[in-house]
Amino acid sequence: MSQQPLRDPSVARTVVITRPKAPSDSWQRAFRGRGFQVQHLPLIEIKGPPEPRALQNMGSHLDQFQAIMFVSPQAVVQFFQHLELDMSAWRTPCWATGGGSKAALLEAGISEPFIWMPQDESGLWDSEHLWLRVKDTVQAGQKVLIVRGTDQYASGPGDMDRGVGREFLSQQLNAHGLEVVYVVAYQRLCPVWQEDKRQSVKEFLKPTHVWVFTSSQAVHNLVAHLKPVDFSNARAIVTHERIAKALHDVGFGVVLLSRPDVVDVLRSLESMP
Repeated sequence: MSQQPLRDPSVARTVVITRPKAPSDSWQRAFRGRGFQVQHLPLIEIKGPPEPRALQNMGSHLDQFQAIMFVSPQAVVQFFQHLELDMSAWRTPCWATGGGSKAALLEAGISEPFIWMPQDESGLWDSEHLWLRVKDTVQAGQKVLIVRGTDQYASGPGDMDRGVGREFLSQQLNAHGLEVVYVVAYQRLCPVWQEDKRQSVKEFLKPTHVWVFTSSQAVHNLVAHLKPVDFSNARAIVTHERIAKALHDVGFGVVLLSRPDVVDVLRSLESMP
């Protein structure tokens, strides 16, 4: 990535990154490299699987699945951390919707031919466009494993088994006669803040700060900590329409939609007035 100055160097702007620490590190480096100040404010706390044995037991049954869908980079990381697998023999297609998940799969030892994602030229990396890519590779009677997270708000054993994420894909698979099996690989928790933390975060709602959201759950957690508060001066860049809607609903003043790639997010940042 070329190192170029901001469009208007006289405008000091701080980027508020809301992603968990590990996935956000490369984004922080990219933003700082282009002259932005960075505040890292993880709005989702990641922990391991609530039932590690259930995840470990899945390792001996992976050959029954036509494909494995990973809903996020954390799903990839936690899945392979808790399984002892011979990665040199891996032949199962892995589905993902973002560059972060692809990078995590490559890091885990999955070779690129076995990683299926939406076509880059679509401009949208989500489950709807992933389905367009994979629908002709599966057929009725097959099984697909979806590796997911679960929120601390899950309200019962059924919710814990299923987790959260990618409902559209599950519905399409079921409608075409495939069996969908879920496994929860990690927990997404709302971080605990003290009052002084809440007060300091309110300073980030000024127009000189730009929030970057890659999860609607992060929006919900922010609102849970700060509500009631006036978000009308706040600015944000988001990587999906669902996140944009969540921010509009709570009153964010400016919300720009970007592809979920750090290069595109940087372009959006630099185009903000």
